[in-house]
Amino acid sequence: MYLEKLEIQGFKSFANKNKLIFSGLISDHKRGLTAIVGPNGSGKSNVADSIRWALGEQSLKTLRGKKSEDVIFSGSDQKNQLGMAEVSLHLNNADAIQNKSQAPETAATESDLDQIISNCPEITITRRIFRNGESEYLLNNNRVRLADTQMLLAKANFGQKTYSVIGQGMVENFLNTSAAERKDFFDEATGVKQFQIKRDSALNKLESSYENLQQVEMLLAEIKPRLKSLTRQVDKLNKRSQIETELKTGQLNYYHSLWQEIDDSLNTFNTNYLSQEKIKIDREKKLAKLSEELNKIKVTDNNQEIDELKPRLQELYNSKNQLHKQLVKIQAELEISLETQGQFDLSWLNGKQTELSLELEKINKELLALKKSQENEAEKDLNNQLNQLNKELELANNKLRTVSQGISGGERKEQTKAEVNQIITEFLERLEEISNQEDLSVIKNQLQEAKNSFRERIKGWLTTEDSKKLQEIKEIQENVIALNEKKQTLTAALNELHYQLAAKNERLKMSEEKKLQITDDLADIKNKIAKKTTPPEAAKITQEKNDLEQKVEILNKQIKDLEDELAKLNSAKDQEKSLIFDYQRNLQGLQTEINSLNVELNELKIKATRQETRLEDLEANIRNDELDLTIIKNHQATASEIDYDKLNKKINELKNQLEQIGGIDPETEKEYRETKERYDFLNTQTTDLNQAVKSLEEIIYELDVNIKNRFDSEFKVISEKFNDYFKILFNGGTAKISKIMIADLEKEEVKNNSAAPREGQTGMTTGSGLTPAETEIKNETDEKLKRLKFLKKYNAVGLAGIDIQATPPGKKIQVVSMLSGGERALTAIALICAIISANPSPFVVLDEVDAALDEANSERLATILDDLSNKTQFIVITHNRASMRKASILYGVTMESDGVSKLLSIKLDDYKK
Repeated sequence: MYLEKLEIQGFKSFANKNKLIFSGLISDHKRGLTAIVGPNGSGKSNVADSIRWALGEQSLKTLRGKKSEDVIFSGSDQKNQLGMAEVSLHLNNADAIQNKSQAPETAATESDLDQIISNCPEITITRRIFRNGESEYLLNNNRVRLADTQMLLAKANFGQKTYSVIGQGMVENFLNTSAAERKDFFDEATGVKQFQIKRDSALNKLESSYENLQQVEMLLAEIKPRLKSLTRQVDKLNKRSQIETELKTGQLNYYHSLWQEIDDSLNTFNTNYLSQEKIKIDREKKLAKLSEELNKIKVTDNNQEIDELKPRLQELYNSKNQLHKQLVKIQAELEISLETQGQFDLSWLNGKQTELSLELEKINKELLALKKSQENEAEKDLNNQLNQLNKELELANNKLRTVSQGISGGERKEQTKAEVNQIITEFLERLEEISNQEDLSVIKNQLQEAKNSFRERIKGWLTTEDSKKLQEIKEIQENVIALNEKKQTLTAALNELHYQLAAKNERLKMSEEKKLQITDDLADIKNKIAKKTTPPEAAKITQEKNDLEQKVEILNKQIKDLEDELAKLNSAKDQEKSLIFDYQRNLQGLQTEINSLNVELNELKIKATRQETRLEDLEANIRNDELDLTIIKNHQATASEIDYDKLNKKINELKNQLEQIGGIDPETEKEYRETKERYDFLNTQTTDLNQAVKSLEEIIYELDVNIKNRFDSEFKVISEKFNDYFKILFNGGTAKISKIMIADLEKEEVKNNSAAPREGQTGMTTGSGLTPAETEIKNETDEKLKRLKFLKKYNAVGLAGIDIQATPPGKKIQVVSMLSGGERALTAIALICAIISANPSPFVVLDEVDAALDEANSERLATILDDLSNKTQFIVITHNRASMRKASILYGVTMESDGVSKLLSIKLDDYKK
């Protein structure tokens, strides 16, 4: 690469557009030397300034100006000032592309700069400035940054600040600079300037990355506790959601199954109630019809007393029936009240008292009938009662089996059902065995034993989940026992008729004994009841029951008196009396059946009411749990049976868990997502920044290694060449350059840092306003930035400065400050030539560097420049004839009265030819 053309317009004294064409390769091994000559003040040094300015020089002092617009032609008496200055350097790069295709003409990236240097046949660098202060840098007519221009020049080995353009006074001043200032010169001289630029850029990016990383880590340290808290809350929220789902599922299964069970029981009771009520209505119709028929029967005789007694007797019967209905109702209420209070024994005693009273009443009637009627009539009556009793007993047994098969619930369901069924089966079989006995005393004892055994065995199950059904079984069992007792009584009475008259007396005797036994039992039960403490709630009902029983006793006495009187009056009218008795027995049978149905209906109504209450309570619980009853009803439960206690316990545990978790704001989940997204984003940024920091640190390390290796290699060559050229210019002597390292400075820096408090250490924990985590992050970043600051302060070579030693022949002087002016100039020129020889620039501009040399030294310099022209292109601004004679092209600069510099040129090679 060499400078092919220079175009100047509006720069300092070159107001008009001027074009300087320089010599290129004049042979295979030598580049041309162009000399620019002219009288003092003609503006020839402005050519060197224009090249320096186009290369990016920013020092106005170096450009011999005070402000930026001083480089624009300021005008003269005959020509106005200009508004713009422009300088273009046309670099021939044909020898570098080696017939490659042309590269892009823009330089947006460092890669593009490499392509331009290696691929573009011509590179044009232009700098333009306007009087308003605006400036432009162009590369191949495309705007670029100053940094791009500097990087391009560094890659092409231009020494823009040092040896590419060496102006007046710079030679001597170079030796007068400090050792630390000379190291910048040697960065360009050794060709590491481009790497230094990259290193500085990487250090700046690294500093920015450190600061950004600190900011991100501080934000992460600030967000992390909040994110942790939100994470716990969201976990609770998710757990709450799971618990609520599990709770709802459990409640649906629990309430649906329980509601279905209660509803089914209620429907069953209602269905049974309607069925029994229909039967009752039918029996009441029959009773009314029989009563009507009985009323139509007229006594054929004229006995007025009989006619008067019969209505009275019927009225007493009706009153007695009404009292019996009331007794049945009162008895049911009393049993319910006592059972509600847990007085099952007292309830049973009261029931037994009623049962014995009825039985005693029946025996009295039977005794009366036996005494009054003939055996065949009594037998007929007993057979009818026995048939009716067998039907009732069969119905009761069937009902007992049906109820026992409906037992359900609880973990012991199957076991409970099997054992209860076994108890009932054994009881029924025992009753069959007893019914085959003929001895009434044996029957009585065996029935009592069977009752006691059954009661004790069944009592153990009354506290289970099936207690209500088991209680119903117990009540049916009592009824079965009563019916069996009645059956056995009727059977015994019927058998006694077979003995006819002889047996009749024995039967009467046995009946009297039975009556006595019942009377004793009844007295015993009343005594037990008296000893029992009746709950206040049941006392009133008991009193009402006693009052009714007394009324019944009075009625019984009245009836008995009337019946005795009628018996005497109707002794002659047996046929009519028998008919009336038949009607009465039928009526009494129907009334007994109706009474039994009323008791059963009351029981069904009570059970249905209980189920309705349970259902209402259950629906209230469903509403309290904020569930939809319709959903509960339509819920499809699992096929497996439910353990209500276990499931209810689980539901309560889930509710307690929800209470412990408490209410959580639903917005927490939204805040968690936003905070998590920001945390993840910042965490990703941290990862990217850490990777960037690592990459930059690796780049800086590689650049440091590259810079040090190249600097040391080139410095050694320059040192050797410096000594060679010094000997040529001085005809002997020695000269050398040496490095001043910063190892000692680093030790001193470390010593100072350890003695003084660390930056940011003082007051770190007081008044900082930072958390411990944030303080740790800040301290780590401060340490990194401190190290980075140190790297910026000192270069990669570890160079603190350059020391120059020169000893002319015959002298012992080594310090350059003791040399004469000419000696210093020659020493500086020797060093410049050594640099050009070791690391040649595409071109070098020498602005009157030979002004202080005598003719002999000027000849030596001209010879050296001629030798070095095979490595670089020289543009020499000179007054020296020796330099002029070595030039291929000679430009003359003159200035006329208008103050504008003009050019004259001649090709000396053509002239010589």
